[in-house]
Amino acid sequence: MRVKDNFNYFIFIFFLSFFLIGSNIFSDYSITPDEPLHRINGFISLKYIIDLFSINLNNIETLQNIPELYSDWRRTYGSLFDLPFAFIEFSYDISIQNIFLIKHYFLFLIYFISTIFFFLLIKKNLKNERIALVGVLILISTPRIFSHSFYNSKDILFLSLIIIATYFCIELLKKFSFKNLIFSCVFCAFASNIRVIGIYLPILTFIFYIFLEDKFKTKKNLNFFLIFFSTFIFILYLIWPFLWQNPLENFLLILKESASYPNHWKFKTLYLGEYLNPENIPWHYFFIWFLSTTPTIFIFIILSGLFLFIKKYLTFFLEIEFNKNLKLWKDKDQMVDLFIFLCFFIPIFFVITLNSTLYNGWRHLYFIYPFLIYLSLYGLVNLFNIISKKQVKIIYSIIILQILSNFFFIYNSHPVQNIYFNFISKPFIEGNLPVDYWGSGNKKTIDYLISNRSNFSISTSSFTPLINLKYSDGKIPYSQNINFYGTQKNKKNKSDFVFTNYYYNRDPKNEEKYKIPKNYKSYYKLIINGITVNEVFSK
Repeated sequence: MRVKDNFNYFIFIFFLSFFLIGSNIFSDYSITPDEPLHRINGFISLKYIIDLFSINLNNIETLQNIPELYSDWRRTYGSLFDLPFAFIEFSYDISIQNIFLIKHYFLFLIYFISTIFFFLLIKKNLKNERIALVGVLILISTPRIFSHSFYNSKDILFLSLIIIATYFCIELLKKFSFKNLIFSCVFCAFASNIRVIGIYLPILTFIFYIFLEDKFKTKKNLNFFLIFFSTFIFILYLIWPFLWQNPLENFLLILKESASYPNHWKFKTLYLGEYLNPENIPWHYFFIWFLSTTPTIFIFIILSGLFLFIKKYLTFFLEIEFNKNLKLWKDKDQMVDLFIFLCFFIPIFFVITLNSTLYNGWRHLYFIYPFLIYLSLYGLVNLFNIISKKQVKIIYSIIILQILSNFFFIYNSHPVQNIYFNFISKPFIEGNLPVDYWGSGNKKTIDYLISNRSNFSISTSSFTPLINLKYSDGKIPYSQNINFYGTQKNKKNKSDFVFTNYYYNRDPKNEEKYKIPKNYKSYYKLIINGITVNEVFSK
């Protein structure tokens, strides 16, 4: 009992430490290219609500230049996360800098809460606290996930909500209660608002429900269907202003636009040395990115877990007599494992078969990563049952060494963990895959320039909005001391420095636009882990 109490105390200290670290470093990350767009998205919904309910406010004229919801290209974007912050900024006259800081902190906070639910999900269903802790460590020590948890309010927020929603959906399947039903519907709706693909989770939950033992009675299924989906749809409708008028028509429009390449995004993406249109990305795009940016040991245990699960499940399934009493699982533990496997498999299957649009890495599929981790742990638990204690210790040691190596990289590269590539792929990255789409290294380089010069002008020769730095933490008055220019050719020759992160630099159509002027020479390179993140040229 004392050992268990000590471990629980250790778990508490671990999560508290993670929370304190995140709370201390969230302001170190600069503003990414998408964040100003999401800020406007929140104001679009806010303006719509104010107009719809004829709310008379003193400062309403500040919204007059905000686009109308139904005419803007962001109309199908969910605003669950952006709308509250737009309201706060609008109502309390908070600076843009502070709003972005607050959003970074709350994004981390939601992610932090999801890691607790991830721990509980593993602990309850694999019945091993130590394995559950290892699972959380794998998740939070993956460098790109760690970095994105402070600023990627689309993909990481979706990942976080999917974790929590999955936890309650599984609890609902194991034991029906109105608490589990309400929580599962709430978080499924929240997740679907952020990324509409989240609707697959409640659909999968219902399918599993009807296959549960003694749940084949039509009346029970019908009652569950009506209660579950009416609750889910009501919450989804309530939190999504775009659905308030013509709900069915607008929801179908959301599905249509989410499945296609965004018309407003006109750029090509670098993949294996070629610039491709995102709608023409090959089927192996996700796999190459995943294998390149996931720590190597994690890849091995994930693949091992997938293999072992498929092998064991197929063995079980093929042994079943095909009759009216056909079962898809032998007990609820196996039901949970199959549910989580399908949470990973279904999105991958549809991405490949439908040739879904992907670009800028595998961030659109970050939400399947926790499921892959769970399956890797499933493999470890089953493996540990058939090998010696000495072999178990060796495997644990290898995993812990990889985790420690990840944390060392996170510390050493802070706050540019987003550029992580594993040691196998690292020699082949430059010129084949974009390194810093998010511009996470921009602030670090500008800080270096400021430490040497207090006033200067700088232009860009790549697709990265340096001007976002004026929205940073406010510790350095970027907007007062620096003149930011765009990619216009005539501006480059007027600026003291030219900046590039080599993003789209090799696109032939942008060759002149992004070419470094001949009278400029290399002044500074930001190199992390042997990879050039960005470079500055001076006259």
